[in-house]
Amino acid sequence: MPQFAYEALTEQGTVQRGEAGAADEAELETRLREQGQYLIRAESRPQGDPGGSDAQRARKMTDGNVNRADMLAFTEYLWGATQAGIPILTTLDDIGHQLGSELMRKITSELGRSMAEEGKTLSEAMAEHPQAFSRLYVATVEAGETTGQLDYALQQLVDYLEWNREITIQIRQATLYPVIVLAVMGLLIGLLVVFVYPRLLPVFEGFNVELPWPTRAVMAAGDYLRRRWMLVLGTLLLTALVWRSYGRTREGRLRIDSFKLRMPVFGRLLHDLEMARLVTYMGLFYRTGVDLLRGLALLEQMMTNTRVAQAVGQARAEIAGGDSIAHALAQTRLFPTVVIRSFALGESTGKLDESLERARVYYAREVPASVRRMLSALQPLLIVFLGGVIALVALSIFLPIIRIYESVGS
Repeated sequence: MPQFAYEALTEQGTVQRGEAGAADEAELETRLREQGQYLIRAESRPQGDPGGSDAQRARKMTDGNVNRADMLAFTEYLWGATQAGIPILTTLDDIGHQLGSELMRKITSELGRSMAEEGKTLSEAMAEHPQAFSRLYVATVEAGETTGQLDYALQQLVDYLEWNREITIQIRQATLYPVIVLAVMGLLIGLLVVFVYPRLLPVFEGFNVELPWPTRAVMAAGDYLRRRWMLVLGTLLLTALVWRSYGRTREGRLRIDSFKLRMPVFGRLLHDLEMARLVTYMGLFYRTGVDLLRGLALLEQMMTNTRVAQAVGQARAEIAGGDSIAHALAQTRLFPTVVIRSFALGESTGKLDESLERARVYYAREVPASVRRMLSALQPLLIVFLGGVIALVALSIFLPIIRIYESVGS
């Protein structure tokens, strides 16, 4: 298809320059007018021109993971401009000058080029950047374009991104405390074993007293680590590598994820998080007009836990065969009563969006409660663990001193 370099006047009075493929200049003019632009001039490029399709393909290589804050800012700006009736191309050009992320600016620029030069929709242009825009994001935008409710779809995405950010903050808060405690304790034990005990051992041996078992155990562990630290490190790295490789297999990931859901305390939190994602995603798809079976197919791919994804796939197959949503979910024996009843109520009343929204609100309260329960359960366990470690360290030091004192006194 011939390529044209063109200049066009937008509805806001600005001049838009770009390149596009078209059969002739008349087709190019018609396509631009459908996008709210008016052709000023067009110049045909010969095939193979460096400024033509090869350059376009090279520009499409820009992609990458975008920071959550940048994606939220992008979506909020796009939503606000769409509500105000500003054309998408103009909005993308404006956003490019305001985003702080260089990667996001490049991606936004390429979105505009794909729409202006190749006549693609916004969702089609976003689909060319899968690392930046998730399947959920693209499917929601596509549904908004199809139903003529792009502003509403973008509003739902803004709500989803804000919810996702809050969930991430809660998870970090839940894991930060035990990680810091265990890291500090590991560092303390390492310093004692590697530096302190080797200097105390000659002192204890000089008094010719029998060392108690806590001291002998700690000394033996420290001596083994100093002599065989490469073996220990290699064993740990090999174990981590084997575990990671096994987790990448389909069977291994399924077993590991199933085990995670059965873990005491922590498993309940993971299960609540997955259910919160499920009702949030399904509510988002339903409100923006995504077909139920397609939404379930997307949901199956987006679940972070393989066991939950498998259950969604099983339910989707049953629903495609004519079963009800609630009964299909109940058959998997994985989804809690609140989720099943929400779908059942939505099916019976024809207001699935409202019932899923109530389930989302429920999990918005339940997830923080699960975090608090996990922390409440971890704190006593950490206290017992730390107390045991401190007691062992103290006994390994003070018992020899007491025996030396007794031997000197006798």
